[in-house]
Amino acid sequence: MTGGLDPVETRRRLVLVGAGGAGRELLAMVRSSPRFLADQRIDEVVFIDDSGERPGSPAPVVSTIDAYVPDSSDLVLCAIGEPRSRASVVERLDAAGVVYATFVHDTAVLLPGSSIGEGSVVYPFVVVSTDVTVGAHVWLQTSAALGHDVVVGDVATVSGGAALLGGVTVGDRAFVATGAILRPGVEVGASARVGAGSVVLRRVRPGSTVFGVPAVMLPGAAR
Repeated sequence: MTGGLDPVETRRRLVLVGAGGAGRELLAMVRSSPRFLADQRIDEVVFIDDSGERPGSPAPVVSTIDAYVPDSSDLVLCAIGEPRSRASVVERLDAAGVVYATFVHDTAVLLPGSSIGEGSVVYPFVVVSTDVTVGAHVWLQTSAALGHDVVVGDVATVSGGAALLGGVTVGDRAFVATGAILRPGVEVGASARVGAGSVVLRRVRPGSTVFGVPAVMLPGAAR
């Protein structure tokens, strides 16, 4: 046998960017996913956060974002809940040359033909059907359901209990709130917002906010 560290056995550190509520939630999910930890060979989880050390934090805050120097063994997840803020932080991380993880909770169901982009987070009990495409840095929250052929753009959020039926398209940085239902084939434009419990029956314009049953655009909401 030769000396040295077998690269297959190299352990990795998971760096969560953001130590607020979303970050603490993500930390708890990671720790409750032994299969993910084993597959990625992660033996340490830390935060970086521009607010610095937080008293009582469940994991150490080791750096601010701008001061962070990635280690060769680091994997990174952006733990910022709001899509536009997340997109801004991802740009800073990209400039630092980080390597992203993709987190899928052990209880989530991904059917054959689906793909999840780098940096994305899939919460417990999410169901992703066949031939679904999920972009980079997307958050699919608890019990969200994505039907066949759904496409979710980069840095979007699909909140808990939302149902995207077959062929739905959600644009980059869009936000679909808790319990919303999107009919088959409907399109939600980039940076649009769908309110909690809404039933979306027709196209949602980019940058607009819709709410209700059926969902209608709120006055002054289009940008």
